[in-house]
Amino acid sequence: MQFATTTEADRTYIARLNFLTDVFGDEHAEVSSGFDRDFDYYVRDWHPEDGGFIAWDGNIPAGGVWLVRGTDERHGYGHVKEGIPELAIAVEPRYRGKGVAKQLLELVPAPVSLSVHPANERAHRLYLRAGFEPTGIVREGHEVLLKRS
Repeated sequence: MQFATTTEADRTYIARLNFLTDVFGDEHAEVSSGFDRDFDYYVRDWHPEDGGFIAWDGNIPAGGVWLVRGTDERHGYGHVKEGIPELAIAVEPRYRGKGVAKQLLELVPAPVSLSVHPANERAHRLYLRAGFEPTGIVREGHEVLLKRS
């Protein structure tokens, strides 16, 4: 697996990854009622200089992680406070269970936050093993986790 730093050219792929996060990787599932609002924040408002990585298996994109920087007034589900970026992550279904998400998380510097829906138990376990800790914040049903260092 190769990892490339995200650039503006990756925005379309990040849009796909954002879709995968919304449907928990089930491409046939209905998107959530807040999908368009979330798309605006996680995709349209994303800036390549905020950071991110795309995982590549040869010429096949396997997944990615990207960082968004919210404010107290405008933020995503995993926002803790201004100055701490929130990460979004998704792995293509064919690469699940192969360590891609673990490797992507290792590339992101702390402190960083994220959110996880309770239905996504596998991801929740991965985040805890990767050093993320519960913050006590629950936003629209998503638990907010923070990796301090």
